[in-house]
Amino acid sequence: MARLRIDYVVPDRLRPGSSRRPPMPPMGISLLLAMTPPHLRGYDITARCHDEQTMGPYDVATEKPDILALSALTTSARRAYAMMDLARQTTSWQGRRVRSMIGGIHATALPVEAIHYADAVVRGETPPVLLETALDWLIGQIENDGEERRVFEHCVDARADVIERRPPADRSWYDPRRYIVPVTLQSSVGCPFDCSFCSVTYEFGMKQRHPEYDDLEAEIARLPRGLTAIIDDNFLPNPQGRHARHACELLRRHRVKWVTELTALTLHKNWRELLPLFARSGCIGLYVGIESLEGGMDKSADLATYEDLVNCIHDHGMGALGAFVFGVHDSDGPDVFEKTAAWARKAKFDFAQFSINTPEPGARDYERAVRENLLTDWNWEHYDTEHPVRRFTKITQEQMYQGLRNAYRWFYGLPSLKDRMLGQVMDMFLKGSPSVGTREFLWKRVKSIAVFASIGLYLRNTAMGWSNRSDVAAYNADVDPTPNPFVMRQFGPGSVVDQYDAKLRMKELRGEVANRTRLVLGDGIPLTLTGRPLAQTAAGG
Repeated sequence: MARLRIDYVVPDRLRPGSSRRPPMPPMGISLLLAMTPPHLRGYDITARCHDEQTMGPYDVATEKPDILALSALTTSARRAYAMMDLARQTTSWQGRRVRSMIGGIHATALPVEAIHYADAVVRGETPPVLLETALDWLIGQIENDGEERRVFEHCVDARADVIERRPPADRSWYDPRRYIVPVTLQSSVGCPFDCSFCSVTYEFGMKQRHPEYDDLEAEIARLPRGLTAIIDDNFLPNPQGRHARHACELLRRHRVKWVTELTALTLHKNWRELLPLFARSGCIGLYVGIESLEGGMDKSADLATYEDLVNCIHDHGMGALGAFVFGVHDSDGPDVFEKTAAWARKAKFDFAQFSINTPEPGARDYERAVRENLLTDWNWEHYDTEHPVRRFTKITQEQMYQGLRNAYRWFYGLPSLKDRMLGQVMDMFLKGSPSVGTREFLWKRVKSIAVFASIGLYLRNTAMGWSNRSDVAAYNADVDPTPNPFVMRQFGPGSVVDQYDAKLRMKELRGEVANRTRLVLGDGIPLTLTGRPLAQTAAGG
């Protein structure tokens, strides 16, 4: 039987001199590798994976695959497009032109741009049926020397509780030692909050969906050893935590040490029940979304409530990382950076992540920013929440750039580290824990404080080095003020409005409203739909 090679690649910005250690391995291509059929259209399929963050630049001219499949974020979009341009000029190991396809949130949100470079664009969730359909079409293009371009999309029923069945992710391709957190697990998708600055609900919907629990347990049982990051869009979308309870039992059963992300809004409403559950199931740290000191994600929760929440997380032997975003509110002024870092220090967060409010493709704020001419920088590499790419009401862009870096200096400086660690030690001896005996509690807290202090020192060196190397003049020289023509075509005068409205998108995928992807693409690019509605699938070709 003839052979065919597919290379799944995660592109990186590959900035000169970058030697950072990636936080965690990419989950997407591990799922794609597992879903790739071993045989298709009479070919034996060989699939390989490459993460440029740890494996270095990928050279399509050297590797010569039959199909180059990319999974790209907005920050790596330019690199992905350059790779596909080169692929179009490269012959595969069999002497035919390399075909390329791209997926991920950036291509999902901006198909007009992505299809200019790719032979195929795969939008949204990619269950096995969609991947096989796209690969089958690309192989047909190879066989017939075709030059057609096509967009593929799966009609997901986002009202369901369960993700469409898929095999466990194949993690055999990467070396876990190359990542800070060596293992990733996706136990659910979707988030009900539909924040205007977030693209999650556009891609995955407003309802939390999970694999069948038998399938989830089978995947957990196969996880490599090491700390596991549960990369759900929101592990705890409601205070009841029905899915979290199921997942915690599976993680406890298989003795997994894990961390995850959730919002302070849902946790503080039921922490007395949930925190002991998390601790017993192996959780060692929580990434807690606060967003802003202007009431956080919930105006009913004051800052004192969140300080108590951090103390309770510590009481159960877990670390707390606070996530903050600057520029979310028009009231944010130049003092927001110092105020936020000072409060994070007072609350005794073990770690903090500070970000600039960045309109990302797929979020309603991005469409608003394009239509209202708020964007000042169209360089996709700067859409990393570390660079100001839009105008703000009371903060200049230079103040935003420097303020972010100052916040990291203030929080990770030695005085702050000392105060936060000593504060935790004092708390440890001044109070016991309602969930464990005194001796067990003290020993667990001593170990956790020591671990988090060592990680804090590592992050301090990383954060201080990064902030000290930052150069606003160099950044300004790299700004691209020219509007992206493909974005302007997608959102220009007369274009479809509310393209990133998550509720409308779910209706679109269920066939209840006109398919706006087809309207955006126009008549020149065919759209193939898999799943329901079948009538639209037939119409789409």
